Amino acid sequence: MSVDAPERTTTGRRWATEVPVRAEVRALSRFPHADYADSFEAGTGGATGTAEQWARAMFEDAPVGLRTFLVRTWPLFGVRLGPLYAAGYVLGWRIVKSAPDVVVLQIRSAAGVTVRVVIQAVGGSVLAGTFVRCEGLLGRALWYAVAPIHRLVMSRLLGEATR
Repeated sequence: MSVDAPERTTTGRRWATEVPVRAEVRALSRFPHADYADSFEAGTGGATGTAEQWARAMFEDAPVGLRTFLVRTWPLFGVRLGPLYAAGYVLGWRIVKSAPDVVVLQIRSAAGVTVRVVIQAVGGSVLAGTFVRCEGLLGRALWYAVAPIHRLVMSRLLGEATR
């Protein structure tokens, strides 16, 4: 794991809590008028790390089945991933902003969906906000079909990274 986190246990799963989308996180996304937005938060249990380290823990250190599901599913929706494990990318998502306390990741779909995920490390918690812009009917239909699964996956990714 890339974050200085406590020893992981092998039993039980952890889920992050859905919280209201904060104005400052929305501003960081640079999608002030997103078609969709959600936000999840989890305590770190005293572990520390930069926002980019937490993003890598969420996506790159996710349980192998979940990570495989993500990497194989995104291209089905027209997402062209970048390098999976490279500087400037987190599991194929392009880093558009990186600072110690915040990282912004982005992917675009050929179907007209642009997604930005804002990971913010503040005090003893990590927040992950998702902001989506949809172009056209196909993009909207695609996102709203995927949104319920997305919410479960984001809660699990953040929960697992912070346990």
